[in-house]
Amino acid sequence: MTAADIIAIVEKLIAFDTVSRNSNLELIGAAREMLSAAGADLRFTYDPRHTKANLFATFGPQTSGGLVLSGHSDVVPVDGQEWSSDPFTAEVRGDCLYGRGTADMKGFLGVLLALAPQIAKLDLRRPVHFAFSFDEEVGCTGVRHLLGDLEDADIRPALAIIGEPTEMRVVSAHKAGAVIETAVRGREGHSSAPENGASAVMMAGEFVALIARHQQTLASVRDDFFDPPYTTLQANVISGGTAVNVLARDARVTWEYRALPDRDPAEILSAIEQEANAAIIAHYRRGAPEAAFKTEVVAAYPGLARNDESPAVKLACAITGSNRTHAVSYGTEAGLFQRAGIPAVICGPGSIAQAHKADEFIALEQLAQCAAFLERLIARWNGEPDLLQ
Repeated sequence: MTAADIIAIVEKLIAFDTVSRNSNLELIGAAREMLSAAGADLRFTYDPRHTKANLFATFGPQTSGGLVLSGHSDVVPVDGQEWSSDPFTAEVRGDCLYGRGTADMKGFLGVLLALAPQIAKLDLRRPVHFAFSFDEEVGCTGVRHLLGDLEDADIRPALAIIGEPTEMRVVSAHKAGAVIETAVRGREGHSSAPENGASAVMMAGEFVALIARHQQTLASVRDDFFDPPYTTLQANVISGGTAVNVLARDARVTWEYRALPDRDPAEILSAIEQEANAAIIAHYRRGAPEAAFKTEVVAAYPGLARNDESPAVKLACAITGSNRTHAVSYGTEAGLFQRAGIPAVICGPGSIAQAHKADEFIALEQLAQCAAFLERLIARWNGEPDLLQ
């Protein structure tokens, strides 16, 4: 496996427009060809419309106790971003590779695929699995199907390493997160007589202020392992109304939480809903008995709880030579693996600071470091079975 091999495969993956609203089947088909040629055993799971797929590839014996190397195939949109080059045509400039998904996280997938022929030549004592999922960027949707399939098939991996961009640092914890929509119902009327109706936009504004107050309360519970060291609430999109002189009947607030892993997100939602009904709705129902808030969790993922005794964390630290781990505030699929009983850790090439931006890039040195890490990891995995005991 050479640097040129890795770059060529990453370039091939970037060319597939796998923004989450699109199908990922062409990319999965290309990975299928490469992995089949290397001799891997393959499993697939799909979304309900069969327009997207997860791929689970196995090298070595078909037994439980395998090592999962996991990443997602989807990327975020480029709409409205000003790129210096075609985001779906990877381009090497200096010592970096540019393109949508280079860091998050087709760089990692490309290294795995480049490494596949090398893995296939090993006499593996325990399985090595590749897991490529869909729709991570919109709530870690795909991996839930993949994990369900493994459970149904009684395939029980020993641990998982998620290759999200960490600059090859070992990340042992991340926050839980959710995308939440609150629909606001008021009553139309002339804006000169607000007491005879209810402006949903005004109600939405008070709801956002309520979120801000709860954020201040949540900030008092700290875990300095994280940055920021507390649960965050944020309203990011608000819409509604038809004209400046018409009380708005409808409005919508899209907001999120990023909660410390040991907090119960359901308690956060319940507290906000209860206060919204008691402190806001009661006032507006004087002019609009139908005034209401309706809150729905659109997508959510669990946090990755810190566990320094996790075999996944111990293995990653042993390979990197690190004696400390880190936490991140962004979400990954690691929490879902952990919840499924599969110890998980995050360690991958690239920086999250470059993800989701115009001119996303990954340093070529990061790809090389990832390749070296995975080579050492698999050698250790195959040669030292007592490591996890």
